[in-house]
Amino acid sequence: AERLLRDGGLERAVSNGAIVFSVCAGYQILGKEFVNDQGQRQEGLGLLDVVTVRGEGERCVGDVLADIDPRLGLPQLTGFENHQGVTHLGPTARPFARVTMGRGNGTGDGTEGAYNDTVFGTYMHGPVMARNPQIADLLLKLALDVNALPAIDDRWYEALRAERIAAATQPA
Repeated sequence: AERLLRDGGLERAVSNGAIVFSVCAGYQILGKEFVNDQGQRQEGLGLLDVVTVRGEGERCVGDVLADIDPRLGLPQLTGFENHQGVTHLGPTARPFARVTMGRGNGTGDGTEGAYNDTVFGTYMHGPVMARNPQIADLLLKLALDVNALPAIDDRWYEALRAERIAAATQPA
């Protein structure tokens, strides 16, 4: 985070329209402030209006299902979270999704991740792109400034998504 702040390259890239997608610690670093490995508060890159603190109690670990912000036009999100962070959204950050199962940002308000125009952050491991190829499509459309991508055979990806969603909703 310190090198990225000093260099300023990522901030310049975003100001020039670059698309950034970050997961877990990457999400935290993109915010205004986070807790580093030594447990100290550290300045983030400020690319997302979020602040992350260390959560009390148990880690957020397990399958997550969430409804992505309807403005993004994507289906239900499936992933796996494993974090201790509690990420609070500021007034200019929009929640990437609302959890229907899992903890998401860990704040108790049902939010998961955050985004602004071209910068996205999430706690979804999973791996998030393999489980949710529509997110990759969204990022490609934003990067290419197009409304649609060529059609592909996505039956395998849809089968994986359906299997993961079904497994997450089964009683333990």
